[in-house]
Amino acid sequence: MAKFKTGKIEHDAAIETMVDYKRGLRNLEIGSKILSAQTGLDETLSAIILKSMKRDNVTQIRGYSKEPERLRKSKIGKSNEPKR
Repeated sequence: MAKFKTGKIEHDAAIETMVDYKRGLRNLEIGSKILSAQTGLDETLSAIILKSMKRDNVTQIRGYSKEPERLRKSKIGKSNEPKR
């Protein structure tokens, strides 16, 4: 939680909240409330900060991917390779 009397804010807790939002573990409403309580910022400002971040919990479907071919090949397990 934030320490307002000393003028210091515990950054680790706020960073964890932002990372949780980025990973998709928290939604915007809950994340902005928690971030607001941790930093002392207004909830709307906290929501704007979180909205500006890209999220990693979105997956591609139907075989479409923007990642390079070499990375896609590395995700295919050895069990899918033909036996020699």
